[in-house]
Amino acid sequence: MSFFEESIKGLNSIKMMLGTALKYKEQTPKLKGELFMKAYENGVLVHDYHKSNIIVNTASILIARLLKDNTEPTKGISYLAVGSGASGWNPFDPPAPTTSQTLLESEFERKAIELTTFVNPETGEPTTVDTNIVDYSVTFGEAEAVGPIMEMSLFGGDATSERNTGTMVNWRTFPVINKTNSMTLTIIFRITS
Repeated sequence: MSFFEESIKGLNSIKMMLGTALKYKEQTPKLKGELFMKAYENGVLVHDYHKSNIIVNTASILIARLLKDNTEPTKGISYLAVGSGASGWNPFDPPAPTTSQTLLESEFERKAIELTTFVNPETGEPTTVDTNIVDYSVTFGEAEAVGPIMEMSLFGGDATSERNTGTMVNWRTFPVINKTNSMTLTIIFRITS
């Protein structure tokens, strides 16, 4: 057998081993997020937004802390915060979110999560059965979160009602929503693990 034939045979053997290894490699689930947002002004739908969102690096730290034991922190995701973005952002085309973010650029209001619901992965409907999908819902009333909103995030761990507290879980930027005092804003962040 020539050197060339031996090399081809060796390469084919390596290719077959790699193919077998890749075939049996298990898929590791990854966290992913979605944002559903509806704004109503005087009872009329003025914004209807649905996009994916970025799960930030610090989310895995919060998960590790919760898995270690439940003494610190004693709770997971507990607040949703909104912000007006950094000065200099184009309000109609803000920069894309990144996984390294740890706080909102300019948080101006946060609210405790009002409803946490498991979601059926096949129907997308709420369920009482534990699943790997959870919705976190908040509604900002007419007098709440009034101003230009271009970013939002979920916070957990040692988060409180004080701005810039807790561990950031996700981050979404979007074209400005100028929330007025005659507008309500309902936000659902969906996390799939």
